[in-house]
Amino acid sequence: MKKSIILPLVAAVTFSYSSISFAGPLNQNQQEKLEKIEAVLVENPDLIDGLLTSLNLYLDQQNRQSEMMAKYQDWIYNNPQHTTIGKADAALTIVNVTDYNCPYCKKLDPVLEQLVEEMPNDIRVVNIYVPLKQQDVKGLGTSSAEFALNVWQQNRDAYEQVHQLLVKRPQMHDKNSLSRIAKHTGTEGSLTRQDETRAMIDKNYQMFSELGLRGTPAMIMGTEIIPGYMPIEQLRPIVKAQLAQQQSKS
Repeated sequence: MKKSIILPLVAAVTFSYSSISFAGPLNQNQQEKLEKIEAVLVENPDLIDGLLTSLNLYLDQQNRQSEMMAKYQDWIYNNPQHTTIGKADAALTIVNVTDYNCPYCKKLDPVLEQLVEEMPNDIRVVNIYVPLKQQDVKGLGTSSAEFALNVWQQNRDAYEQVHQLLVKRPQMHDKNSLSRIAKHTGTEGSLTRQDETRAMIDKNYQMFSELGLRGTPAMIMGTEIIPGYMPIEQLRPIVKAQLAQQQSKS
Protein backbone atom coordinates (compact mmCIF):
# COMPACT_ATOMS: atom_id res chain seq x y z
CA MET A 1 0.00 0.00 0.00
CA LYS A 2 2.86 2.37 0.81
CA LYS A 3 4.47 1.80 -2.59
CA SER A 4 1.17 2.51 -4.28
CA ILE A 5 1.24 6.16 -3.23
CA ILE A 6 4.76 6.95 -4.49
CA LEU A 7 3.55 7.90 -7.96
CA PRO A 8 0.73 10.15 -6.68
CA LEU A 9 3.26 11.86 -4.41
CA VAL A 10 5.66 12.40 -7.29
CA ALA A 11 2.81 13.71 -9.41
CA ALA A 12 1.78 16.11 -6.65
CA VAL A 13 5.29 17.42 -6.18
CA THR A 14 6.09 17.76 -9.88
CA PHE A 15 2.75 19.39 -10.64
CA SER A 16 3.27 21.86 -7.79
CA TYR A 17 6.69 22.94 -9.03
CA SER A 18 6.58 22.37 -12.78
CA SER A 19 5.99 26.03 -13.64
CA ILE A 20 7.90 27.82 -10.88
CA SER A 21 11.54 28.50 -10.08
CA PHE A 22 13.02 26.53 -7.22
CA ALA A 23 15.04 29.60 -6.25
CA GLY A 24 11.91 31.64 -5.52
CA PRO A 25 9.85 31.66 -2.30
CA LEU A 26 6.89 29.31 -2.00
CA ASN A 27 3.42 30.80 -2.15
CA GLN A 28 0.79 29.79 0.41
CA ASN A 29 -0.72 27.07 -1.75
CA GLN A 30 2.68 25.52 -2.43
CA GLN A 31 3.63 25.70 1.24
CA GLU A 32 0.43 23.90 2.24
CA LYS A 33 1.08 21.15 -0.32
CA LEU A 34 4.65 20.78 0.88
CA GLU A 35 3.47 20.37 4.46
CA LYS A 36 1.00 17.68 3.42
CA ILE A 37 3.71 15.81 1.53
CA GLU A 38 6.04 16.07 4.51
CA ALA A 39 3.31 14.66 6.78
CA VAL A 40 2.81 11.66 4.48
CA LEU A 41 6.55 10.97 4.42
CA VAL A 42 6.85 11.23 8.20
CA GLU A 43 4.08 8.63 8.54
CA ASN A 44 5.55 6.46 5.77
CA PRO A 45 9.38 6.80 5.90
CA ASP A 46 9.86 3.78 3.63
CA LEU A 47 8.64 5.96 0.77
CA ILE A 48 11.47 8.47 1.05
CA ASP A 49 14.11 6.62 -1.00
CA GLY A 50 11.72 5.82 -3.83
CA LEU A 51 10.33 9.34 -3.90
CA LEU A 52 13.81 10.88 -3.93
CA THR A 53 14.86 8.65 -6.83
CA SER A 54 11.73 9.56 -8.77
CA LEU A 55 12.22 13.28 -8.12
CA ASN A 56 15.85 13.14 -9.23
CA LEU A 57 14.78 11.42 -12.45
CA TYR A 58 12.15 14.09 -12.96
CA LEU A 59 14.68 16.89 -12.41
CA ASP A 60 17.12 15.26 -14.84
CA GLN A 61 14.33 15.14 -17.41
CA GLN A 62 13.49 18.80 -16.79
CA ASN A 63 17.13 19.82 -17.19
CA ARG A 64 17.38 17.85 -20.41
CA GLN A 65 14.17 19.45 -21.65
CA SER A 66 15.51 22.93 -20.86
CA GLU A 67 18.68 22.19 -22.82
CA MET A 68 16.66 21.03 -25.81
CA MET A 69 14.35 24.05 -25.65
CA ALA A 70 17.41 26.28 -25.85
CA LYS A 71 18.78 24.20 -28.75
CA TYR A 72 15.56 24.53 -30.78
CA GLN A 73 14.63 28.08 -29.70
CA ASP A 74 15.39 29.66 -33.06
CA TRP A 75 13.89 26.74 -35.03
CA ILE A 76 10.61 26.99 -33.14
CA TYR A 77 10.09 30.73 -32.78
CA ASN A 78 11.96 32.39 -35.66
CA ASN A 79 11.26 30.07 -38.57
CA PRO A 80 8.92 31.58 -41.22
CA GLN A 81 8.38 28.11 -42.71
CA HIS A 82 6.15 27.13 -39.78
CA THR A 83 2.49 27.97 -40.26
CA THR A 84 1.13 30.52 -37.78
CA ILE A 85 -2.01 32.36 -36.71
CA GLY A 86 -2.09 35.66 -34.86
CA LYS A 87 0.21 38.67 -34.86
CA ALA A 88 3.95 38.17 -35.12
CA ASP A 89 4.55 40.59 -32.23
CA ALA A 90 1.96 39.06 -29.87
CA ALA A 91 2.96 38.92 -26.21
CA LEU A 92 2.68 35.12 -25.93
CA THR A 93 3.47 32.41 -28.46
CA ILE A 94 1.75 29.05 -28.08
CA VAL A 95 3.64 26.31 -29.88
CA ASN A 96 1.20 23.69 -31.15
CA VAL A 97 2.83 20.33 -31.91
CA THR A 98 0.20 18.74 -34.10
CA ASP A 99 -0.78 16.11 -36.68
CA TYR A 100 -3.57 16.37 -39.27
CA ASN A 101 -4.42 12.70 -38.70
CA CYS A 102 -4.74 13.01 -34.91
CA PRO A 103 -8.37 13.43 -33.73
CA TYR A 104 -7.39 15.31 -30.57
CA CYS A 105 -5.18 17.67 -32.58
CA LYS A 106 -8.19 18.48 -34.75
CA LYS A 107 -10.21 19.09 -31.60
CA LEU A 108 -7.58 21.44 -30.19
CA ASP A 109 -7.23 23.51 -33.36
CA PRO A 110 -10.51 25.50 -32.99
CA VAL A 111 -9.72 26.04 -29.30
CA LEU A 112 -6.46 27.78 -30.22
CA GLU A 113 -8.20 29.77 -32.94
CA GLN A 114 -10.78 30.96 -30.43
CA LEU A 115 -8.05 32.09 -28.04
CA VAL A 116 -6.43 34.13 -30.82
CA GLU A 117 -9.83 35.67 -31.65
CA GLU A 118 -10.42 36.55 -27.98
CA MET A 119 -6.94 38.00 -27.46
CA PRO A 120 -5.74 39.09 -30.92
CA ASN A 121 -2.96 41.32 -29.61
CA ASP A 122 -1.72 38.83 -27.06
CA ILE A 123 -1.72 35.36 -28.62
CA ARG A 124 0.19 33.89 -31.54
CA VAL A 125 0.16 30.18 -32.44
CA VAL A 126 3.04 28.43 -34.20
CA ASN A 127 2.20 25.01 -35.62
CA ILE A 128 4.88 22.31 -35.58
CA TYR A 129 3.72 19.42 -37.76
CA VAL A 130 4.79 15.96 -36.60
CA PRO A 131 2.79 13.43 -38.67
CA LEU A 132 3.18 10.46 -36.34
CA LYS A 133 0.22 8.53 -37.70
CA GLN A 134 1.05 8.73 -41.40
CA GLN A 135 4.40 9.81 -42.82
CA ASP A 136 3.45 9.03 -46.42
CA VAL A 137 0.08 8.73 -48.14
CA LYS A 138 -0.05 5.67 -50.36
CA GLY A 139 -0.01 6.67 -53.99
CA LEU A 140 1.29 10.20 -53.33
CA GLY A 141 4.63 9.76 -51.56
CA THR A 142 3.82 12.78 -49.39
CA SER A 143 1.63 13.56 -46.37
CA SER A 144 -1.08 15.96 -45.25
CA ALA A 145 1.52 17.88 -43.23
CA GLU A 146 3.83 18.26 -46.22
CA PHE A 147 0.90 19.34 -48.36
CA ALA A 148 -0.08 22.05 -45.87
CA LEU A 149 3.49 23.31 -45.55
CA ASN A 150 3.90 23.39 -49.32
CA VAL A 151 0.73 25.46 -49.64
CA TRP A 152 1.99 27.81 -46.91
CA GLN A 153 5.19 28.40 -48.90
CA GLN A 154 3.77 28.37 -52.42
CA ASN A 155 0.25 29.78 -52.16
CA ARG A 156 -0.20 31.52 -48.80
CA ASP A 157 -3.63 32.90 -49.69
CA ALA A 158 -5.00 29.36 -50.07
CA TYR A 159 -3.50 28.01 -46.85
CA GLU A 160 -6.36 28.83 -44.47
CA GLN A 161 -8.94 27.06 -46.63
CA VAL A 162 -6.66 24.04 -47.09
CA HIS A 163 -5.97 23.93 -43.37
CA GLN A 164 -9.64 24.02 -42.41
CA LEU A 165 -10.48 21.24 -44.87
CA LEU A 166 -7.62 19.11 -43.54
CA VAL A 167 -8.83 19.60 -39.96
CA LYS A 168 -12.47 19.01 -40.86
CA ARG A 169 -12.02 15.44 -42.10
CA PRO A 170 -12.62 13.07 -39.14
CA GLN A 171 -10.82 10.09 -40.72
CA MET A 172 -7.20 9.59 -41.71
CA HIS A 173 -6.27 11.40 -44.89
CA ASP A 174 -5.62 9.36 -48.03
CA LYS A 175 -4.80 10.04 -51.66
CA ASN A 176 -8.44 10.73 -52.52
CA SER A 177 -9.07 13.17 -49.66
CA LEU A 178 -5.89 15.17 -50.31
CA SER A 179 -6.51 15.21 -54.05
CA ARG A 180 -10.07 16.50 -53.50
CA ILE A 181 -8.85 19.28 -51.21
CA ALA A 182 -6.08 20.24 -53.64
CA LYS A 183 -8.49 20.36 -56.57
CA HIS A 184 -11.09 22.34 -54.61
CA THR A 185 -8.51 24.93 -53.53
CA GLY A 186 -6.46 25.04 -56.73
CA THR A 187 -3.34 23.78 -54.98
CA GLU A 188 -2.64 20.56 -56.92
CA GLY A 189 0.98 21.60 -57.43
CA SER A 190 1.56 21.53 -53.67
CA LEU A 191 0.87 17.79 -53.54
CA THR A 192 4.26 17.19 -55.17
CA ARG A 193 6.89 16.14 -52.69
CA GLN A 194 9.45 18.85 -51.89
CA ASP A 195 12.81 17.86 -50.41
CA GLU A 196 12.99 21.08 -48.36
CA THR A 197 9.60 20.41 -46.78
CA ARG A 198 10.46 16.79 -46.02
CA ALA A 199 13.72 17.94 -44.37
CA MET A 200 11.71 20.40 -42.28
CA ILE A 201 9.37 17.67 -41.04
CA ASP A 202 12.34 15.41 -40.30
CA LYS A 203 13.76 18.16 -38.07
CA ASN A 204 10.35 18.53 -36.39
CA TYR A 205 10.54 14.80 -35.58
CA GLN A 206 14.02 15.28 -34.15
CA MET A 207 12.86 18.17 -31.97
CA PHE A 208 9.82 16.16 -30.84
CA SER A 209 12.04 13.25 -29.81
CA GLU A 210 14.74 15.29 -28.09
CA LEU A 211 12.17 17.25 -26.08
CA GLY A 212 10.89 13.92 -24.77
CA LEU A 213 7.39 14.41 -26.14
CA ARG A 214 5.30 11.23 -26.37
CA GLY A 215 2.41 12.19 -28.61
CA THR A 216 0.33 14.87 -30.24
CA PRO A 217 -1.11 17.31 -29.54
CA ALA A 218 1.35 19.03 -27.22
CA MET A 219 1.59 22.72 -26.43
CA ILE A 220 4.64 24.71 -25.37
CA MET A 221 4.15 28.01 -23.54
CA GLY A 222 7.32 29.59 -22.27
CA THR A 223 9.09 26.81 -20.38
CA GLU A 224 5.88 24.85 -19.77
CA ILE A 225 4.90 21.83 -21.87
CA ILE A 226 1.25 20.76 -21.82
CA PRO A 227 0.63 17.32 -23.33
CA GLY A 228 -2.69 16.33 -24.86
CA TYR A 229 -5.95 18.07 -25.66
CA MET A 230 -7.34 20.69 -23.30
CA PRO A 231 -10.76 22.40 -23.58
CA ILE A 232 -10.81 26.16 -23.69
CA GLU A 233 -12.27 26.44 -20.17
CA GLN A 234 -9.12 24.83 -18.79
CA LEU A 235 -6.65 26.33 -21.23
CA ARG A 236 -7.78 29.95 -20.99
CA PRO A 237 -6.66 30.50 -17.35
CA ILE A 238 -3.27 28.90 -18.10
CA VAL A 239 -2.81 31.27 -21.04
CA LYS A 240 -3.81 34.28 -18.93
CA ALA A 241 -1.37 33.25 -16.20
CA GLN A 242 1.40 32.98 -18.81
CA LEU A 243 0.50 36.44 -20.14
CA ALA A 244 0.60 37.89 -16.64
CA GLN A 245 4.02 36.31 -16.17
CA GLN A 246 5.23 37.85 -19.43
CA GLN A 247 3.93 41.28 -18.41
CA SER A 248 5.62 41.09 -15.01
CA LYS A 249 8.96 40.50 -16.75
CA SER A 250 8.57 43.47 -19.09
